[in-house]
Amino acid sequence: MKKTGYFFLCFLPMIISVSLQVILSFPMMGLSMMQTCISNLIAGKKPALNELITQLYARWSSENFTMTLSIVFSICCILLFGFWYTYQFEGRLKQSPKNFLNVPVVLSLILIVPGLQLFSSILTGLSASVFPNWMKFYEKLMETAGFSQNPSILLFLYAVLLGPVGEELIFRGVTLSSAKRVFPFWAANIFQALLFGIFHLNVIQSIYAFMIGLVLGYVCERGGSICLSMFLHMLFNAWGTFVSTDNFIYSNPLYLSIFFVLAIFFALFGLYLFHKNAVSARVNDPSPSSDI
Repeated sequence: MKKTGYFFLCFLPMIISVSLQVILSFPMMGLSMMQTCISNLIAGKKPALNELITQLYARWSSENFTMTLSIVFSICCILLFGFWYTYQFEGRLKQSPKNFLNVPVVLSLILIVPGLQLFSSILTGLSASVFPNWMKFYEKLMETAGFSQNPSILLFLYAVLLGPVGEELIFRGVTLSSAKRVFPFWAANIFQALLFGIFHLNVIQSIYAFMIGLVLGYVCERGGSICLSMFLHMLFNAWGTFVSTDNFIYSNPLYLSIFFVLAIFFALFGLYLFHKNAVSARVNDPSPSSDI
């Protein structure tokens, strides 16, 4: 397969993942409909059609339904893209366990997180000023997912554990590895980050997801292991899940100023530390002219 074929193949992981999410929503909605009907039968209720529709809408727009669907989707992605990445790109990136025994590498990823969160907050604020209506949609989306409330177990399972693993396999795994058959790394990294942003399907989140995707791609490539980008992705989502914007850091101008300076310093130091200590263990990089 020539370069052109590989280029179009790069879009396939995102297309499959979006399609999978849509396909999975139908049986999940069907199960939810059955639960609603059974609950009404047990309670001896015979709701009118409009009342039944209201009940179903309430279920389908609830945090539990959204998170359950997201968890099922993530598990399917981990199985599908984990097999794809391992089978097709086995040996293309050396998965070095030494990185996780390397204290400077682990410490560097931890130090990067506050800076990434600060940067994403700035981008979100700028995007909100340009797209106020999209910001309302984004806030409603986060509220439905449960980010505006105390984090639930389902939210933790999806946002901090399963979601990052699935998304890394899709974008820093299969997509980035496919794109490197067509482009040099810098272009392949921009390409996968762009698709990662589009994948989130809303303007506000897509903008900062693109920038975060660039960093995750760099970490995966420089460290020679997708496990490192998974770890950083988990840390980033954990901060976003558990550190509320109502936190005293954000509400006090003095604390916010101190956090701003420290976050930038630690992020830059973390990137330097990672670049210096991460083992760049790339082996047998796929050639653009090679075939599947």
